[in-house]
Parts: sequence; structure tokens; C-alpha cells
Amino acid sequence: MISAQSSARRFHLFALAAAALVPAAIACGGQPEPITPTATTAPPSASAVAPATTAPAAGTTTTWKDMNKEQRVEFMKTVVLPKMKTELTAYDAKRFSGMSCGTCHGEGAKDGSFRMPNAKLMPHVPNDMGEFQKLMKDRPDAVKFMATKVVPQMAQLLGEEPFDPKTGKGFGCHECHSDK
Repeated sequence: MISAQSSARRFHLFALAAAALVPAAIACGGQPEPITPTATTAPPSASAVAPATTAPAAGTTTTWKDMNKEQRVEFMKTVVLPKMKTELTAYDAKRFSGMSCGTCHGEGAKDGSFRMPNAKLMPHVPNDMGEFQKLMKDRPDAVKFMATKVVPQMAQLLGEEPFDPKTGKGFGCHECHSDK
């Protein structure tokens, strides 16, 4: 679950990001590419739950929130990691060619906790508006890529809505990146 404090913090950041990025993304044809559901990439839904001792079979409709840890690990390895590795290597092949669970989860991949957000995942995404504006100015391509590709696709893969600044709810930057 997303805390109220986290939602408020993300609301301010995404309101700023949306104001700056949406016009630029639209002008550049930056609508996120839809993920075409297939047997291996269909986002889970709540209509059926796989047995607790096995990972969901391809094409099942188990939601992320209803998966146990074993199912989540399998889903991440077989669906999320391949999709996000494709996206991230298209963005920066050199930096992400060796992408693994540890790329996002850091030490959590080694100790099996897979905790997110990961304080060592860079860049940190500041809560302060001035600092966030600086990040947007310093790394406009990265911020645009994350806002138009990674966040919407991760949200879809996890069966969540992308962060909506109007409601303060949904999947956003601080699901993965910490502020310090």
C-alpha cells in the first residue's frame, strides 16, 4: 500500500513533472507505447488466483497484490525483467546490457527481500520541488523516458494505474527511487 505521506510527496512531484513533461511528450509524440497483452505479458487481474505454492501460469489473471512472494519473484523474472530490460537497453544499451534483478532491487535481490524503494537506485528523486526541477533540467531525457515509458509500463505490468497528480494515487517514481 502507498502511504498518505508518500502519496502527498508524489502528488507534488508529479504535478510538477506533468506540467513540464506532458506538453513536451505530446509535442514529441511521446505517448507510452501500449503493452500488447500476450500469454507471457498479460497484466494480472483479480478474477483468478493461482495456487499459493506455484507461480501463476502464463495467461493467468492473478493480481500482483494477490500473489505470494514466490509468485511475485517468478512474475518479475519471467515478465517484468525481460520487458523492462528491453525498454532500458533501448534507452541506454551500454548502461543496461547487464540488467538483472539487482539493477533495481540492489542488495534486496541478494538478501531476498526485494524491498522497494531502493535507496541505492540512482538517481534519487527529490521531494523538494526546486531539487526536482534541477533533476528535470539536468537529465531531461531520463526524466521524460521514465515518465513516458517506464512508469506507465511498470504500472500496467503490475496491474496498477500510473500516478495521477489529481488523485495522488497510482504507481510513480517513488515506488522504485528513494529521495535520499
